[in-house]
Parts: sequence; C-alpha cells; structure tokens
Amino acid sequence: MTESATLAGARPRLYQTPSSYYSMIARLALAEGGIAHERVFVDIHLRLSHQQPDYVRLNPGMTVPTLVLADRILVESRDIAEYALGAAPDAETKGWVDLHYGYPIEELTFGGILARNPLARIMIPKRLESARRQLLAHAAANPDLASVYRARAEVFARRIATFEPDAVVKLSERRRAEAIGFMDRLEQTLRDGRAVLVPPAYGVADVVWTVFLGRMEFAGLGEEIPKRPALARYWAAMQARPSFSAADIWTKFHLGRLIGGIIGIGRS
Repeated sequence: MTESATLAGARPRLYQTPSSYYSMIARLALAEGGIAHERVFVDIHLRLSHQQPDYVRLNPGMTVPTLVLADRILVESRDIAEYALGAAPDAETKGWVDLHYGYPIEELTFGGILARNPLARIMIPKRLESARRQLLAHAAANPDLASVYRARAEVFARRIATFEPDAVVKLSERRRAEAIGFMDRLEQTLRDGRAVLVPPAYGVADVVWTVFLGRMEFAGLGEEIPKRPALARYWAAMQARPSFSAADIWTKFHLGRLIGGIIGIGRS
C-alpha cells in the first residue's frame, strides 16, 4: 500500500474494520450518500496493520476509518460523513453531531468489559502497554515517522491510566448513565413524530445516532430503547433503511466475521 498508488485510483477506498464504531459511521454515511467505494480491511487486532508505516503515511493518527479520495484523504469519521451527506447546514444538526463526538464511546464499550470481567482488567492493560512499547519500537525503526509513533504511544499511555482497574467500574457507571441520558434526550426530541432527527431530510445527525443506538445494543443497553416509544419507533425505522444492512452495523459481536476478515475471507 502506498499513498501515491492509492490516490491514483478512480474509486474511493475506505480503510476500515468491521467492528469499529467509527468505521460503521463511515460505511453508513457512504451508503446513504450512494457513494461507491472499495472497502479495505485493516486488522487492528492481530497484525496491527494500522501501525505499519504505509498506513501511518495515509493516517498519522493510526485510526480507522480512512477514506482515500482522488484529491485528498479523510481520517475522521465526521469528515467522511459530511463528505458523503454534506456538512451540517444548521445549528441543530451541528449540535447533535457535536454532542455525539463529545462522548468517549470507547470508555463505555471497554469500560463495561473491564467492569464486568476481572480477567479483562488484567489482560487489557497489559495489551495496551504492549501496544505502547510496539509503537516506540516502530519509532526507533522509522526515523521519518518517529514523532508520529511517539505521539501515538502517548495516547496509549493515557488509555492505560483511563482504564486503571481500580477506577474502571466507576468510569463504566458514569458512561452508562450518560448514554441513558442521551437516549432520554433523543426520546424527548422525537416525541413530535418526526421521521428524522433534524427534519426535513435524513442527514449526518441520523448517521451518528443510528450507529450510537447500535452500540447501545452491542454494549448491553438495548433494553433501554423499548422503554422510550418514540426512540423505539425511530430505531426501527433506521434499521429498516437499506443503508443499515449495506453498512453492516453491528448490534452484537460477530467473532466469526471478525476472524474471517483477519484471515482474508468473507465480507470485509
């Protein structure tokens, strides 16, 4: 993979991971926008492909997704969604999108796993520390990218502190309460019967909050949705859109499909 070779392609390329929350946002936005693209699987679990120099030159943040276009590279899911559907045209849409991106969804997901699983509280911090050390090794081996790798290593150092085992239960409880509060806010807004979050048309706010609701199912908070009739109606309508299936929004973990992507078979 080289930047020049990728940029030369006529069709957009989306570097993504099926289970990645922000990859789902990108896939859903591109599906809703009708933008044909090639999906490229990035193994962030075993091979750590996102840390390899070729990928780092595309996305110095070493995150997924990355959308490579003929004239530029987008490395934030919000930017990809706004490319596909148009930037937030009004204050209400921007407010909803800002609210979404201000919430650290990984702290809900991983915090919940750590809070429920004593073994995970041992293994995940070790995995984070291993990743931090590997990033420093990449920095030593790639002088031209050393500053980028060191900056990413600092991110992992902060994650180790964030997911400190003695504090993670309270962190998980706080993030769960905030997520439920978001569902209450969505319910209040949707009670007037609107079909989309910001009428008159489906937009970026619907993309990000649809994926958020999928993550609520994934994180074990799905039972909260039927308690809120307007939200339940909206969620059912979003799942019925053709884009939902096309974007492969995960509402539960699919180990077989993840392994299939890693070894190069099945849907990426």
